[in-house]
Formats: sequence, C-alpha cells, structure tokens
Amino acid sequence: MPPSRTVPSFILRRTSQDPYQNVQVRKDPKGVLMYSLEDCAHHIRDARDVGVTHDCEKFYAHLRQPEYSQPLPQNLIPHDPRPPPLELADLKALRTLGCGVSGSVLYAKTMRNAHKLDRPGTVFAVKVIEKKYQHEFDTPPVDGLEPEKKHLERSLLTELPWNPFVCGLVGTFIDDLNIYHAFEFCPRNSLRHLLLERLEPHVARFFFCGIVAGLAFIHDNNILHRDLKPENVFLGPGGYPVIGDFGEARRMQHDYPILEEGEGGFRLAPALASFDWREVGTSMYNAPEQYTSKTKDTFLGPSIDWYAAGIILYEMLTRKYPFYSTNEMRMAAMMKRGRIRWPTDLRVGKTTRALVSALLAADPLKRLGTFGVQEIMDHAWFGGIDWAKVHARQYLSPHKNTYLGPGERWHTLPLPKQENVPGLPVAVPPPELRHDARFKLKTL
Repeated sequence: MPPSRTVPSFILRRTSQDPYQNVQVRKDPKGVLMYSLEDCAHHIRDARDVGVTHDCEKFYAHLRQPEYSQPLPQNLIPHDPRPPPLELADLKALRTLGCGVSGSVLYAKTMRNAHKLDRPGTVFAVKVIEKKYQHEFDTPPVDGLEPEKKHLERSLLTELPWNPFVCGLVGTFIDDLNIYHAFEFCPRNSLRHLLLERLEPHVARFFFCGIVAGLAFIHDNNILHRDLKPENVFLGPGGYPVIGDFGEARRMQHDYPILEEGEGGFRLAPALASFDWREVGTSMYNAPEQYTSKTKDTFLGPSIDWYAAGIILYEMLTRKYPFYSTNEMRMAAMMKRGRIRWPTDLRVGKTTRALVSALLAADPLKRLGTFGVQEIMDHAWFGGIDWAKVHARQYLSPHKNTYLGPGERWHTLPLPKQENVPGLPVAVPPPELRHDARFKLKTL
C-alpha cells in the first residue's frame, strides 16, 4: 500500500537518483530533517540577499529597544475621529433670557469650527450661577441633617438619561467667578407665555399629558422637582412641554418619610422633616403639607409635585389660581380646606372637576399620584389618550406657537459685562438692538 504522504522532490534529488526509492528515504527521518533545515537556510539567505526581509527587520527594530528609547510609529497610533470636548470659550453669549437672585440665563451659540464634526451655531441655554451665592444659600444642618451639596442640580441631571420631557444638561463649566450649566435650548418659550388666555380643554389635556410624562420619568429615577410651575415648563421644538430648572430638586429616597404598609393600611415610617422641605418652591404652587410640616410624621414626597401639577391644570383651564391670598398662612388655610371654586362663566365637565379635586386633595395620602402615576393615567379625563403615542411624541401640538427663539430682536434685558463672566465671550449687539433701560417692552 503506497504511503499517505510523499517526500518533496528536492529531498529525493539529494538522497537518491531513483524517485522510486522514497521508502528507503522515509526510513531515515533524521536525515530528512537535516536536509530540510539546510534547504530552508539556503532560501532565507537568498531572500536576504535580494532585500525581501529588510522591511520586516526595520519594522520590528523598535521591539528590541527599551520602550522609552524609541516612540511608537505613527501608523500604529489610533486616531480618535471625535471632536475635542466643548469648552466654555467655544461659546458666545448673544442674549439674556432671564435674571434671578443668584445669576442669569443666557442664550449662547457655539462658535468653534476647527473639526469636521463641529456644528457652529448650535444654541444652548446657559445658566450662570455666581459662586458667592453657593456659600450664602447653603442649607444649614437641621435635626442632624447634613447640608445639601452645592452642585446637586448637576449631579441629579447627570444621573438622568435623556428624555424628551426633561430639559437635559449638556455640559458644566467653571471660571474664577461663576459656574455655568449648558442646557438644551427650548425655542418656544415657556408655558407661562401661553397662559395669557384660557386654554381649551383639548389643548390643556395635551400639555398636561406631557407634564405627567415628565414627572413620571423623574419620579421613576427617584428625583423630586419641588418647584414645578409654568415658568419651569418649557416648550420644545415640536410644541411638547419640557420640564426644566432643577435647582430645588432633591433625591427621593433620603429626604422624605417612607410609607410602610401595615395593619389598617399605609402609615409613615420614622423620618426627619427637614426645614429645607418646608421653605422651598413657589408659595402658590406649594402643597399644604409644606406649610404645616413641623413634625416628623408629615409625608413629603412625590405628592407635592402632583399637587403643583394640579394647580397648573386649573390655571390652564381658568387662568386663575385655585387658592390665592397675599397672606401665606391664610392661603395655607384655604389649601387645607380644599374648596375649589370654578369661574361661573366657564363650563367645566364632571371628569375635569374630579381630576383637579383629586390632584388638589389636602391629605397627601389621598392625593392622586401619591401611589404611582398609573392611577393618573387611568383617570377618565384621559379617555382616548394613547400614552405610547404621548411618550413617542406622535401627537401634533394643538397650539400654533410661532415663537421660535430670540432671533434678531431688541434686547429686553442687558447682557452681562465681560468682567462678570470672564470665561464666556459676550457678543456686542448692534446699536439699534441694544438694551435701553429707558424703554420697556413686553415680550410673549
């Protein structure tokens, strides 16, 4: 039977002139191996003479040297196709959108165009916070509670994934005087500018669905807003509401009493009622328990956000506050009684009255939304609403808002001086558009 493998011809030529004597050659494996090594060495010498292996020796030369003696070849260094991180100097402040006690909000654009992926002209809303107010407004320790962190708004927003109903934080910058938070810019102003007139029920339902979706998202991430009002509900490019301004937000699991289920229903677990929870937010939108929470058995949780949402819904339908008084204690007493008066010239359906009354219940344990957003979504007032379409933003906005941003208009507020924002370049508007304190203009 012939062998399964044949010996190469060059071995046959060297061992025997007879090609049919291959069996005798295979009997001497040591000789075959020696002849094979000699032939390999012969071919390597021939290849080296013609310079075939020269490039290989040059390529691996740096491997025989110490790592610090020869840099890595350029063709082995990976290239990052991404643009460099956005810096504060890459922005330019074009307009002042609003002013507060601790700082201002500026309308800014990106100016950098050094990388092929840079997008000059991208707009942001830059919140400027003066550093000195970080120390002045630090919460003092109360009942053994630690002071709140200075950068809690930033830390909370960075924990949140992107959501179309929450104004996202793009970046944070710092210089010698200020802290800068760059947010997504909502070009259609805020919900407050739509409340110059009463909204039709279907229009109010559209905006309230977006508010419910936004609050449900932040509550699912264990965050409470605590300052929900029309000024903090912005309108995005598609007309959908976007919740912003998390300056008063807090984490949910540490700061408010937890409900425990026991005999006879739910009860409050031991917890501390912090002073910071009582003196927070805007008085017209605060829940009644925020005025009376002087004991440790007061429930302060997601119910305060749903109470504020109920007031916003009432305000969208009537353009009034359900409870209002110049005296805060008297207003708190009105909230505690819970008597909602509707305008006599407005026709309001039973389901609408029932929803508003459930959201404005004085007892937080009886308030709609305290035990989850699903009980709000299942209310009869939202009959016919497909919540999957709401979250996907597939409904068209019923309100035709033509406001698309500041643009080239007269400045109603002055731009900050460059020395007050040293790290952020400030544009110089044309003379005919500059702010003049002698004139006032109401903007929508």
